[in-house]
Amino acid sequence: MRFKFDTEYSEKEMEFLTENNCQILSEIKLSRTDFSKYGIPRRMFKYYGFYMGEVFDDETGEYLWGILSKWKGVYHFSSFYEDLESLEEEL
Repeated sequence: MRFKFDTEYSEKEMEFLTENNCQILSEIKLSRTDFSKYGIPRRMFKYYGFYMGEVFDDETGEYLWGILSKWKGVYHFSSFYEDLESLEEEL
């Protein structure tokens, strides 16, 4: 399945992406996914070998950044961060 993403980022987000040489992704093809209806990423970028996706958290009603992971051949998001600063601190 091919996923297409929003590529609009705020000025602050663009500073982060530029400083960390991140690659903004406009689309990606994933064979098997385990995304909930809210778990389909809105935006994605590559950060030092990690694929990061912005997904909606249905519990808090906010968007979070998650690491795209693969387990037993199925893609899903794990290790969620509230913002790019938290992501940078943890990784």
